Amino acid sequence: MIHQTAIISSKAKIGRNVTIEPYCIIHDNVEIGDNCFIGSFSEIGLPTPLAQTNKLVIGGNSTIRSHSVLYIGSMIGECFSTGHYASVRENSEIGKNVQLGSRSDIQGDCSIGDYTKMHADVHIGKYSKIGSYVWLFPEVLLTNDPTPPSENLQGVTIEDFAVLAAKVLVLPGVTIYKDAVIAASSVVKSDVPEGKMFSGNPGKVVCNANILRCADNPKIKAYPWRSRFHRGYNEEDVQQWLNNIK
Repeated sequence: MIHQTAIISSKAKIGRNVTIEPYCIIHDNVEIGDNCFIGSFSEIGLPTPLAQTNKLVIGGNSTIRSHSVLYIGSMIGECFSTGHYASVRENSEIGKNVQLGSRSDIQGDCSIGDYTKMHADVHIGKYSKIGSYVWLFPEVLLTNDPTPPSENLQGVTIEDFAVLAAKVLVLPGVTIYKDAVIAASSVVKSDVPEGKMFSGNPGKVVCNANILRCADNPKIKAYPWRSRFHRGYNEEDVQQWLNNIK
């Protein structure tokens, strides 16, 4: 269903069973897969001279909520979902089942793997590289300029299964390795090794993350989180996690 107030370019490709709500703009060379939902007042495929390709692809079964803006030049996998007022800049590659919370933004030239979840007010700085199954909680900020303002941008790298709690600030060029856990309000100035708990301002490694216990049941190990939390993930992945975690 396409609302009569929506403006859709004749050069856009709209899949089957797509809903486009009132006052949306769909620009040239946008491809929207089957069964997608585009909320009201969204702008999809906004042109920019920074885009390396004149195309925006949104995979099927995606949900773009109202007032969101997606620039031309990105490839977005199936089952992508945004909150309200979210934005995705040019030259970004986003996997499947990625969630982007309200008022969050992905800057240009970023890559994000599958099933990564970003909550409200998250900022993904230009040149960030984020793996799969990563959790970024509200107001996480990934920076990229060590001497602002400059042209010497250094993106942050976050590997698979890492968890960044609310209000974490990550400085340019830092790598957070697989299964690392960053405590709320920490400032991350240096690389965080695999499987470590990092906390503080200035932050430091405090212990192995796998010694932490769930607040509501100290008998259960909190990390790696995939040993205990499976909602929203496919059964094949969950079984593989359980087989591999000791």
